Amino acid sequence: MAVSTQEDSQSSSSRVIDIFIKYLKAEGVKVVFGIPGGLLYPFFAVIEADTDIDLIVTKHEEGAAFMADGYARVSRQLSVCAGTSGPGATNMITGVACAFADGVPMLVLTGQAATHALGKGAAQETSREDIDIVAMFKPVTKYSAMVTTPQSMGGHLRRAFRYALTGRPGPVHLNVPVDLWEKPLIETWLDPKTYRADASTFDPVAVGRASSLLFGAKCPAILAGAGVCSAGAQEHLRILAELLPACVATTPRGKGVFPESHPLSLGVMGFAGHAAARDTLLSNDIDVLLAVGTSLNEVATLNWAPKLSHERVFLQVDIDPDRIGRNYPVDVGIVGDSQAILKELVSQLQNTLQKGVAPASIWKKKSLPQRVFSETELRDSEHIPVTPQRWRKDLEEVLPHNAVVFSDIGGHMLSNIHYLTMQAEQKFVLNLGFGSMGHGTVAPIGAALADRKRPVVAIIGDACFTMNGMELITACEYDVDNLIWVVENNNMHGITYYASRALSSGALSSVCYKRPIDVAALARAMGLVTWIVDRPGQMASVFREALASSGPSLIEVRVDASVAPPLGDRVKSISGFVDK
Repeated sequence: MAVSTQEDSQSSSSRVIDIFIKYLKAEGVKVVFGIPGGLLYPFFAVIEADTDIDLIVTKHEEGAAFMADGYARVSRQLSVCAGTSGPGATNMITGVACAFADGVPMLVLTGQAATHALGKGAAQETSREDIDIVAMFKPVTKYSAMVTTPQSMGGHLRRAFRYALTGRPGPVHLNVPVDLWEKPLIETWLDPKTYRADASTFDPVAVGRASSLLFGAKCPAILAGAGVCSAGAQEHLRILAELLPACVATTPRGKGVFPESHPLSLGVMGFAGHAAARDTLLSNDIDVLLAVGTSLNEVATLNWAPKLSHERVFLQVDIDPDRIGRNYPVDVGIVGDSQAILKELVSQLQNTLQKGVAPASIWKKKSLPQRVFSETELRDSEHIPVTPQRWRKDLEEVLPHNAVVFSDIGGHMLSNIHYLTMQAEQKFVLNLGFGSMGHGTVAPIGAALADRKRPVVAIIGDACFTMNGMELITACEYDVDNLIWVVENNNMHGITYYASRALSSGALSSVCYKRPIDVAALARAMGLVTWIVDRPGQMASVFREALASSGPSLIEVRVDASVAPPLGDRVKSISGFVDK
């Protein structure tokens, strides 16, 4: 039954905080990220004393939100970050916005002045009458509310979890006055299964139409986004592609959901992508295109190239009905979980094959264009200092088969998208929905805590390190030993510098550091084991040492700053916006 025992549901000893923690545990929460503060003290005190939930105290509340984000992306479960009122709450907003943009389930908890003081200008009060923190969070969450009475806590929690975990996932926010936590509460306990619907349902007629169209296509293609990874549907995508067969490109955020070494892989379509993906998907050859788990935004479509849907059947699968047909008209739109829908497509295709009917695809007879790197000579270069292309090639040789690779935002990100090859069991994470620098530096800590058995590698730039690098201390304090940062150091904000140089006769030299930053020395001072790579061939041996070391580690790669990242398409896109 949904309701627990009479003793549990009507216990006079229960407090608001007890019910709150019970709901968290029922949703599988094992870690809370945050910084304790006065107006959220009762919550933090109970969490610290609880043996079932770990409290990770970060160095900044933005870091708490980033870590919770990384934890959720790897665990595929709800995560929690918490900050006290005032600046503790506002500091989290950027991290929460990243989770909202990329559909990451997260409970955000903020403190508030006592109920009797609301509207009187209490210290760090953020109520509706003063600085409205609930309103601030509304644009970047699926639900934001203040809990005003003990009796309303259960309803708010259930609604928040329902929003966070149903449909397209996302962050939710609850603001709790400090005096509510210790108040008594008689709550009828409800199991999560009773207040949240299963998102695995879909329109079987639409799936049947899509199956027939794919089976009858001569040149079917698939454009896969990060939603495939969120749904855990990578293997289903591979089976579908091989059954047809269909060529597969991924969006930049979806990089790695289909093995890039697979013969059907076209690589990345869009921002910093590959010519094979662009030329094939925009050609007249494709007769049926299936877009799955992608919103088809600017960076995935080369600034919404019209040819992507021109003179072909366009199919789209997404958990969010608002994404269906938003940027391109569809012939068949299917709303639902990507794994459930891909699984059903595979099942229907297999049933047809068992009847002795062969798919119409000619890809097995026609050679597919292969993913080719731009400036291939730089990938094999023996130049010193090492080129960005070469050290990534060296890294591929030793990158563990089950590694989780995070990329931060910047020039290094473009090289990660274009030059790094992701294999079948590896996972690539990129916060490109909101595009916040620092996410790829800090979120990996949460990811490494979510799965201690998988090595986590954060490939970031020196500017990202200087922006959010103090959180590396957090990794040291909690002995996160399955985490390696690789910091590409060219002593500048690279993407801004190179793009400005391409867009005009000059470049924004102000984004170049006047004094070189010794990243490795700073990291050593924080407690990390560090190495420096500056020449070809070094990365493989150094990375093996980092894998074998105890505690978190960092590799500083001092690269040739004259080598620009592959940003051609992005420059054209920016130019287009400026012209308009």
